[in-house]
Amino acid sequence: MRVMRLLKLLFFSLIAVCASAQQKTYDWVAQNPDSFRIGPGFHSGIAVYNPHGWEAIHVRLDIAARQPVSVGVVRQEDWNNAVHNPEQLEKLDYACLTEGVTSINYSCNFYASYTSRVVVVRDTRQSERPVVTGVAAPFVRYGLNEFFANDVRVTPYHWGCTSNCDLPDPPQFAWVNLRREKYEITPAFKSYGPFTPERDDDKMRISVKAQTPMTVAVVSCSMADELYAHRDQAHEILSRSTCKQYGIQSSTFDCTLQKSDGAMQVVLLPEVEIKKKKKAEITISTVQCVANCVEQKQ
Repeated sequence: MRVMRLLKLLFFSLIAVCASAQQKTYDWVAQNPDSFRIGPGFHSGIAVYNPHGWEAIHVRLDIAARQPVSVGVVRQEDWNNAVHNPEQLEKLDYACLTEGVTSINYSCNFYASYTSRVVVVRDTRQSERPVVTGVAAPFVRYGLNEFFANDVRVTPYHWGCTSNCDLPDPPQFAWVNLRREKYEITPAFKSYGPFTPERDDDKMRISVKAQTPMTVAVVSCSMADELYAHRDQAHEILSRSTCKQYGIQSSTFDCTLQKSDGAMQVVLLPEVEIKKKKKAEITISTVQCVANCVEQKQ
């Protein structure tokens, strides 16, 4: 019996080892490097990152320069403005700014959003006027005086699989915006949808900013029809909603939906009389599969 227990223990240990050996492993993987030349006062956009709303931005670059440079990340909108108006270069708001380096393993992280970012390398030597190159402006690779030229080499990295890469990836889920709107508040209620849950316990997130107290609720389509027909009975109708907030002006809350609920709508209505122009902003999000979703559907 003791031998059998040892054999079983060895068997299950081997299964655990094999399972762990067959897992994908990930790490930062170097991509092809790029080299270019800049001169004193040059600002070069060397990389652009365009997220899809649910993605965080993780900037990873190796940068080597013959002369000292500064490295930072700016919003692409601000960079595009500076490309056409070089006097705005000195006003750029940098994140993760590192100044006066000739060699750096550079990194900078941002939360998930739709904001595109540009990595900017700036030659720190003095010049009479700033020059813009790269990312919507041409790179200057040749033609600079050898004495003044600053040779810069950039090696980008991406997060990728390094072993057992043939194995399928598990599905990835993230908050995805379904609707975002700014509007002028009126006595009538606003309705968004319908939104139909695909599975039980689907999550919906509602963010509201308003200049006057609002009632916000998730209701069935039949309840929304009741509201249209009986606006004066709104309080009674909305009391039947299982996910609602009263008197909010700045709030984010989550609702859990069931597949049996069917199509649902998000409704907003003001709680006080509207006497002058006021505005509200709403964002409706849900958890969705954003990568490796084929396996999830099968």
